[in-house]
Amino acid sequence: MFVDNNGVLRKPVAYLADFEMFLPEFPETIKNWHHICDKYGLVGYFPGEAVSKEKDYSNNTQEMFKDICDTDIYGVVHCDFLIAQLDNWRGNQPDSGTAFELGLAIALNKPVYGFYSGEKEMIGRDSIAHNLIDNETYDENGYGIENQKYPLDNLFRLVKLADSFEGACKLAREDFDKNLEENGYKKYKLIY
Repeated sequence: MFVDNNGVLRKPVAYLADFEMFLPEFPETIKNWHHICDKYGLVGYFPGEAVSKEKDYSNNTQEMFKDICDTDIYGVVHCDFLIAQLDNWRGNQPDSGTAFELGLAIALNKPVYGFYSGEKEMIGRDSIAHNLIDNETYDENGYGIENQKYPLDNLFRLVKLADSFEGACKLAREDFDKNLEENGYKKYKLIY
């Protein structure tokens, strides 16, 4: 529920888990994501904006990685839900840092949403080589690929999946409105 101790309704805060911070266009992407969050009455928390930029890590990268991890964990713990970018990153699976953050949110029993713009089935994904042996599909390393009509590992089925960031925000907003109604609050509608 997104009502404070004084009964005041507040905007839910979304932790934005992704690999955008490693891309050159990340400032523009994050600006756009904040705009989309605002459109749906959400507050977007991007952890890359929270890491200290004044601290000098030139002599201690281990401290930098610890600070980044601490910032990410703090963000997941204090946000209301998580939106994860699940497109392929450095291979044929989602970013491992994003998967870590997603797992933490699930362990904390927070709602999780994701977006994935690729193939809708794991077997159809471009980055997986297909070798048929006895009617079974294997990747280029000989690992079996389950044909479960889903693009990601089974654990990702706990994520409400959309095909875009905006679609994930819309799913989260719909759940928020439903939660408000179930708790006796009038539906707070936004114009999309």
